[in-house]
Amino acid sequence: MDSDQLDGFQLYIQLKNKKQISTDKLFLLLENIEREGSISKAATDMKISYRYAWGLINDTEDFLGIKLLDKKVGGAEGGGATLTEEGMDMLEHYHAIRDSVDSQLTALIKNKVDDQGKDQNAEDGNYFRYLLMASTMEPIETGLMDALEKEYFLKTGTLVRHIAVGSGKALQIARSGGVDLVFVHSPMEEDDFMSQGFGGYRRKIMANRYYLVGPESDPAGLKYLKEEAGVEVFFRQIALTKSVFISRGDSSGTHEKELEIWNSAEIPPEKRNITIGGSIASNMDCLGRAYEESAYTLVDSTSYKLSAYSNELKVYAGNKDGLDPKLYNIFSAIAVRRPPEEAIKYTEAKKFINWMSGSEGRGIIGGFSEDEGKHPYFNLID
Repeated sequence: MDSDQLDGFQLYIQLKNKKQISTDKLFLLLENIEREGSISKAATDMKISYRYAWGLINDTEDFLGIKLLDKKVGGAEGGGATLTEEGMDMLEHYHAIRDSVDSQLTALIKNKVDDQGKDQNAEDGNYFRYLLMASTMEPIETGLMDALEKEYFLKTGTLVRHIAVGSGKALQIARSGGVDLVFVHSPMEEDDFMSQGFGGYRRKIMANRYYLVGPESDPAGLKYLKEEAGVEVFFRQIALTKSVFISRGDSSGTHEKELEIWNSAEIPPEKRNITIGGSIASNMDCLGRAYEESAYTLVDSTSYKLSAYSNELKVYAGNKDGLDPKLYNIFSAIAVRRPPEEAIKYTEAKKFINWMSGSEGRGIIGGFSEDEGKHPYFNLID
């Protein structure tokens, strides 16, 4: 790995409840607010909701005990916001930290390669080992993937780095040979990936649930339905009442699950009153749009718990015992087949997958929660 191959890293603030705040996203928001003089305009530029932007700022202010913004009321455009002196100081320190970490990480990688005089294809394993993984968003947004990667590096010396994308995009990148493994939750797409020979090794790692959520006002009348009848009944009711459904629309695992349920409910596309969550959709985007438009959406339970909308949107299906099997959401890791000259990458990817599904990885996953392990973000798979 050459130093010029370093394609970036992310910094986070770790809260006491293990929830993480992306400092990259936070400080980009602050920079946009300083430039635009408006939280609303800054949020629009970043394609995040106004509510999510405020949540990010409030969480940081509460955690650090400082004030980041001065809010102005009134005016022709309804007021605005500027950074406080403390906010400006934080922004300066952030850029200094990023520059320092960037240069030191680049130097570390360069020195490892120079000292050993070998590249990542060395057969005896005496080299600076790294893997690139395309991962779905949920384990990244919780901070779980960072925790797994950190512990694995400490145990083995192999650095695993991730890029955050939907499952469909992750598998697309893997087909082009752009990553060494994927972490996804789209079983049918995974089956195709394996049968086409792109994946060589797959293991189920963990699971959570899918939730069908919507506004308390409940324009479709879902509260009168019994979940035991199956989630298709809820989707038919949404279509019958012409209520708005916010969709990922991006070939992600969540989007594939949406389509599976719509098709199982035998609702043709023209009868679905669907709005796409955003130009770069995510579960957080969809939750924000559902709240703003009094609409329904399908998201996984972890995204719902992490979002600012868990007290604003009600769960209508997916949160009861005796779960509809269609709403069980399994996350799998797949090692991507590599050409013969890169066979060692495939071997290393399998090792990481087996470690995640072994006692050490399961210990991290099973205890990773916002309440000291009482309610983990993800369930272990036996």
